[in-house]
Amino acid sequence: MKAKKTKSRPGYWLQDRPVSKLSVYDESMPEAPYRRPIMQFLLTFTAVFGVLFAVLNYRQADYGLMAIEIVMSVFALGLLPIVSRTQRLQLWIVVFLLAFFAVMMYALTTAKVVPTVFAWVLLIPILSYLLLGRWLGAWFAGVFLSASGVIFFSQYGFEQGYTELRSVANVVLVSICIFGFSHVYEASREHAESRLRMMALTDPLTGLPNRARLREVFEAGLSRYERHSTPMALLMLDLDHFKDVNDRYGHDAGDAVLRFVAQVMRARLRPSDMACRIGGEEFCVVLVDTDRAQAIKAAEDLCRQVRMQRCVHRGHEISLSTSIGIAEIGVDGIDLDRLLRVADTRLYEAKTRGRDCVVA
Repeated sequence: MKAKKTKSRPGYWLQDRPVSKLSVYDESMPEAPYRRPIMQFLLTFTAVFGVLFAVLNYRQADYGLMAIEIVMSVFALGLLPIVSRTQRLQLWIVVFLLAFFAVMMYALTTAKVVPTVFAWVLLIPILSYLLLGRWLGAWFAGVFLSASGVIFFSQYGFEQGYTELRSVANVVLVSICIFGFSHVYEASREHAESRLRMMALTDPLTGLPNRARLREVFEAGLSRYERHSTPMALLMLDLDHFKDVNDRYGHDAGDAVLRFVAQVMRARLRPSDMACRIGGEEFCVVLVDTDRAQAIKAAEDLCRQVRMQRCVHRGHEISLSTSIGIAEIGVDGIDLDRLLRVADTRLYEAKTRGRDCVVA
């Protein structure tokens, strides 16, 4: 399969782009790691108590519900080894919860149940939010709580007077409280997890992604390359004579220079690309859907922009330049470490050629 060629628009790399509108990849976040053990516990719980309730339903001569409980127990046991290793955990969670809640709704409709069985309904929002997250969990909880309410009132109505109505109100209010608390908790947890993840994947000085985020983004690009032969290139950038900046103006000036170069890269690259700091004065840029010729053009533009602009720090105008090495996925390898070594070798070849240039 031939690589898909992409046309670059004339002067594309020379367009000014406000930094505030740029975003570092919006890839889907990985599933919360705690969901797998919770799901395993729920499956074990279902398997064990499904057998117990099957026995109780047998003694009550409720053979239909007994058969369903046995099927759910077998289903849960069959899912246990799958859930422990699957890469599609969310899909299996949805499938199981649909079956689990559907059986719960059926159990509520049987003639032989007592009102206390509706206490199981309180599990719906808790399990939905824990296993599905805020929005999908809210949808699941809302649908099945509403269904259980309809079933309850169709079964019992308000025929037993004010005392029974008061009991119903208590159940409804408790359900609403659990639903609300679960939603607020999940929203707070997601926000805190997002902030922690951002901190773990971000260089604190420049605000650029770090090496860990680089690896994540590269893996996503590698997957696209393997499926669709989508080209991708890596740029390794190193600021020329950076030690002289620290020696002459101080380390705070060096920090200002690194932040300045990060801002230049944010403004010059496409939103789909990603610049990251991988250590010291070295940066790496991932250019998605970009072949070698396009990568050279982008790298030369970055060199030119760093050279033309001046970093002003405490009244000093600091002149800068950068050397860049390029590696292309497929041509130079498909392993990130291999591509970084190739780009780094070419970077230092650019240094030997006199700096402020690009080698591909």
